[in-house]
Order: sequence, then C-alpha cells, then structure tokens
Amino acid sequence: MKVVSITTAFPRSENDVLIPWIIRLINLLKEKGVETDVFTSSYCGRKSEKSNNINVFRFRYFFKKWEKLSHDMSVPEKLKSNKFYFFVLPFFMISGMISARKFAKNNDFDLIHVHFPFPLALFGIAMKRISKKPLVMTCHGSEVNMAKKNLVFRKIFKWMLVYADSVTVNSTFMKNELSKIIPAKEIEIIPMGSGIGDISEKALKKERKTKTNLLFVGRLIEVKGTKYLVEAMKLLEAEKFELHIAGDGPERENLEKIAPKNVVFHGYQTGKNLEELYRNADIFILPSIVDDAGYTEGLGTVLLEAANFSIPVIGTNVGGIPDIIKDGETGILVPQKDPKAISEAVKKLAENPQLCENLVKNAKKHLEKSFSWESITEKFFKIYSSLAK
Repeated sequence: MKVVSITTAFPRSENDVLIPWIIRLINLLKEKGVETDVFTSSYCGRKSEKSNNINVFRFRYFFKKWEKLSHDMSVPEKLKSNKFYFFVLPFFMISGMISARKFAKNNDFDLIHVHFPFPLALFGIAMKRISKKPLVMTCHGSEVNMAKKNLVFRKIFKWMLVYADSVTVNSTFMKNELSKIIPAKEIEIIPMGSGIGDISEKALKKERKTKTNLLFVGRLIEVKGTKYLVEAMKLLEAEKFELHIAGDGPERENLEKIAPKNVVFHGYQTGKNLEELYRNADIFILPSIVDDAGYTEGLGTVLLEAANFSIPVIGTNVGGIPDIIKDGETGILVPQKDPKAISEAVKKLAENPQLCENLVKNAKKHLEKSFSWESITEKFFKIYSSLAK
C-alpha cells in the first residue's frame, strides 16, 4: 500500500525535531507494509529529498529568503510575528495546490492522509480530484481552534471536511469541538503517541537531591500558560525547588523578566539534551490555558513523554489534557491560570514519594492501554486498509 502524507513541515536535519509523532507513525506503518511519501513545503529553497528513509516532496512557493512561513514556528505564529507573511500566504496556498495536482498526475498511490487539514486539506482535495483516491484528515487541534472563533474559517473548514473519507482527532475534547462544526461527520479518536521515551522502560530510580527539579517542555507561547508556572515558582522556596524550561518562543523575553532565580531557561532542546532534562526531572508540569482567542491544548503529548520517563505529572484541566491525566490517578489536574494551585500540587508531590510512585505506575498502565504506538498504528492501518479496498 502506498500513502501520501501531507504536512506543513518536515525535519531539515537529524536535530530538527518537527512532527516526531508523525514520523514515528510513518515508520511503524512501514513495518505493516505501508510505504509513505511526504508532501510538504520548502524552506529557503530546499529541494525534494530522501530523509529518514522517507521520500519528501517539497514544493516551492516564494523567493528563498522569504520561504519561512513554516518550519521555524507554526503558520499562525509566523503570521503574528511578521505581517509580511500575510502577503506570502496566498503564494503558499496557490503553489501548494498546483504542486499537489502535479504530484497526483505523476505519482501512483492508494491513499492521501492530510495532517493539520486547515488549510492543508486544500492540497489533499486537489490530489483527490486528480487521483480519485480516498482522503483521510487528521486534526491535531490548531485547525479546530481557529474554526471555532471565526465564522468564515468555520464555513471553509466544514466544506473541506466534506471531502474526507475518514476524519480523526487526537482527543475527546477535539472530537466534541469538531462535532459542533460538522455534526453529521463520523469522527474517530486516535491520539498521537510520545515522540521520545518508551512505555516499557522501567521506572527510573532518582537520586535524592537537595532541590526538587521541575520541568516544562514546549513552545513559549500564550496558550502554554508558562507565565502562571513561573508565577508559581515565586510561591515555592527557592532553596528547595528549581524549574527547568526547555523551549523557545515569543514569550521568552517577558518570562525571563518576571522569573525568580530558581527558574532556568534552556532554550530549544532536542535529542540527548532533552532526554537528560527528562531524566533529571522529579515533577513535570503542563500549565496550558484557554487563551483570549479560544485556543487551547489539543492533547499534550509532552505529558506522555514525561510519563514514559517515570515522572509524575501536573496539568491544567483544559483541552485534551484530561484524556491523559485522570486526577489523583495518573497525575494531578489543577485549574488554569492559577499559580497557587500549581505550587500546592508541586508541594503535595514533593512531600509524598509514595503518591508519586502510584501516579507513575497508573500513568504507564493508562498509556499502554490508550496511547501505545502499537494501538495507534493498528487503528490507522485499519482505516487505510478499509479505504484502500
């Protein structure tokens, strides 16, 4: 079986950790006999290539200097950071659709799979019209968030979804939100698994340290709620607790201004450096919020990574996070935008090693049942096989 996966971006090097869960899915499906080509955008003139043993077709859409709409950050972030990219966006869309039609004419495949279908579904629809092949759309959260608050976006998105032969989302929350947009469409929940770590890994024995190490991993943007985590650190004793932030983004400068001395900014981390931060962490925190535009966390795969490394987790009760954290069972849920609740949850875990052990144990069982890559791969394989017939 041959599949074309359409994505906004694709890693430019081994150290470029973009969409690790999609790459892992592609590699696991290969073991089941599914060959996948990737259709994505160029970056500064980058040409089509073979990467990670995957054929990557990159379409050009602008002058090299300005071909940065994707890859460095999400497209919505890029548009916010530089208004010029609103001018680039139509070229991206038109070039993508033309290239998608050409790709469909010149390549043989059995199925099209679009990730982040707003607006990439347009490329999938262009391919479908030429090839007459089935189309799968997987929503990871951002597209649903955009459609919720904008009537024009919502109508366009609903029109796009009509073309899908199968629609999947990554959490119960996203299914409920998408059902409001297109209630007649059947939607299946298939979460993405962790990009790093292994559920089967034995619990890590951590040495007793003078300080309790807290960890946050993610983009430093408003929806991640990192500001409230930094504020929580002011309520914790500096000699007992230290927060490590792995990530970068437009909020970093403001966060550094308000952060106490027991907050360490590591910037964007990948590979062994990121794994080392996980291994040294005692508690992991994801303080995501519902921002002013109504955007929120689609799932929170970093929580899966933390659980894989046997770290007890704290998360806010928003978006898809409750699919992973069952309060008091697999982690601790706290209200959003509440530094005091975060600090109290941290102290509760720090003072109760037995509770931490129980949470980690239950979290691994939950991950094995609902978020294992074996289960995820099998669900997608069944969809592919059914549609390819």
